[in-house]
Amino acid sequence: MAFPHLQQPSFLLATLKADSLNKPFAQRCQDLVKVIEDFPAKELHAIFPWLVESIFGSLDGVLVGWNLRCLQGRVNPVEYSIAMEFLDPRHPSRRMSFLTVLCTTTRSNFPPLEALA
Repeated sequence: MAFPHLQQPSFLLATLKADSLNKPFAQRCQDLVKVIEDFPAKELHAIFPWLVESIFGSLDGVLVGWNLRCLQGRVNPVEYSIAMEFLDPRHPSRRMSFLTVLCTTTRSNFPPLEALA
């Protein structure tokens, strides 16, 4: 997935939503990692609610997300290991959670990812 630098968050979100329907699971995870590493915190903040819902599902149950409850290493070891790696606390995807919480609670300018590394 080619992401021109500094896209509008709405365009980034639309691209990610379209890719979530069309790309295989492994490719979606790789694309998300690339987005999290390459985009500034302000743009990541705009996609965070969608990202959480697309992974964990919606509260009303309409969206099942990645269906993590049913993901088992014995049944589908490849997808299981990809999901576990993506959700690992040391993985770059977790940095986004930290940035979002930090930026939401301090209500200040969004720091660049490099400042928190």
